[in-house]
Amino acid sequence: MSVWSAIALAVTGSACMNLGLVLQKRGIVPSEPQSTLTGATFRRSRHSPIWYLGMVLMVGGYGIYAAAVSARVAPISLLQPLSASGLLVVALLAVVYLNERFDAAEWLGVGILLAGVILLGLSAGGPHLPSTGIETVHYLSFFVVAAALAVGASFAAAAVPQRSELLLGILSGLLFGTGYLNTKALALAVQDRNTALTVSAACLMTAGLLGGLVALQLGLRAGRALIVTAVNLVTNQVLVVAGGLMCLGESFPQETLPFTARICGLFGILGGILLLARVGAGGIQDVPAEDAVWPAESKPLSF
Repeated sequence: MSVWSAIALAVTGSACMNLGLVLQKRGIVPSEPQSTLTGATFRRSRHSPIWYLGMVLMVGGYGIYAAAVSARVAPISLLQPLSASGLLVVALLAVVYLNERFDAAEWLGVGILLAGVILLGLSAGGPHLPSTGIETVHYLSFFVVAAALAVGASFAAAAVPQRSELLLGILSGLLFGTGYLNTKALALAVQDRNTALTVSAACLMTAGLLGGLVALQLGLRAGRALIVTAVNLVTNQVLVVAGGLMCLGESFPQETLPFTARICGLFGILGGILLLARVGAGGIQDVPAEDAVWPAESKPLSF
């Protein structure tokens, strides 16, 4: 598979996964508040058919993405940042479909993100060195640190519920980043016929993807789809790019123009996502929690 074929698959898979996220956000249906024995009330939720359609799109999109990263010549440190283009799908549908409101600063973040994706795409024009394989010591050390950060984010989300939108986004990003990076590691380990690393990568991939999905569902209940997705994306982008360079023997382009485009593109993508996350985190605090998650004008559709 060529680099360009892998890029096309990665972008397509990301678009499917992010469309699935939007449908899942729309498909969360609140039930009537219920009282406990102590008199306190809580709100449970159920899922409409559109939520399950979103799940199918997420799983299918991940399958396409996994096919893309299996190409040894296509570094995940390039493919994963390019998958941030899926956030543009969320931005469009969040406004048109979920009736979420953006201000000028949030649209600026979308524009910066788009510019970063374009620059990153331009950097793919140079020659690419295939991955040299998994560096075992760096690989194990890297995921020990990632696990410690995930545990810390989990405890922080439970201890500071008013910041759960951001903290659950960070937690889902750490877990999804672990899953995505180990999708590439699994492909490399299988190609290198390394049984121990194949088993390790498969376990970490499964735990990361399932744990990230749970954290993301909790995050979608706590705030706006775009903001939770943005925080998730910026976290997993940093983890995957760093992990690809440190653990999987990947490298940046050697020529000056592709290298410059790669660096500028990465900073543009991270800057756009961070701007969206920062502005959104400030704006959502003024919205009642039940309205932020299930606004009256955004009732879920049914088939």
